[in-house]
Amino acid sequence: MSPGRRLGFVLIVVCAAALIFASSALAGKSWKRFMGRANKIHWTYNLKDGLAEAKAKHKPVMIDFMAVWCGPCKAMEDSTFSNADVVRKAGAFVPVRIDIDKQRELAAKYNGLARKYGGVGIPNILFMKEDETRLKHIVGYYTPEQLIGAMDSALATP
Repeated sequence: MSPGRRLGFVLIVVCAAALIFASSALAGKSWKRFMGRANKIHWTYNLKDGLAEAKAKHKPVMIDFMAVWCGPCKAMEDSTFSNADVVRKAGAFVPVRIDIDKQRELAAKYNGLARKYGGVGIPNILFMKEDETRLKHIVGYYTPEQLIGAMDSALATP
């Protein structure tokens, strides 16, 4: 094989290897993005929209009252709300997330304020029917197993 052909062959092999490597790296990133989406609750950030969706789908609402500065809220986001079983169970509800600092009046109306604002504390999750009848109200950090129990209890309430 002549030196020119050898160089061409080597370039083809290097390019093919680079394409294979790049495509597998991109596939890995796509898979990670997919898995990240699969283990997330798809929150609505507007209660009015959430209630309308609940009425249309005949589902109860799960409202998470939280704040970005709240340590237990962050812990629940990282360990509880990302748990695959919790994400699956959340599908039985219309999940609504309310930032108490941005929507303080709404949080006050549903007793979802942090203690510093005169409320019961956060994290604070209210389960209610589409007509706003309260099913269950929990306060504090919940493990995935505890939250699933609370969700089951809310779903079993007539």
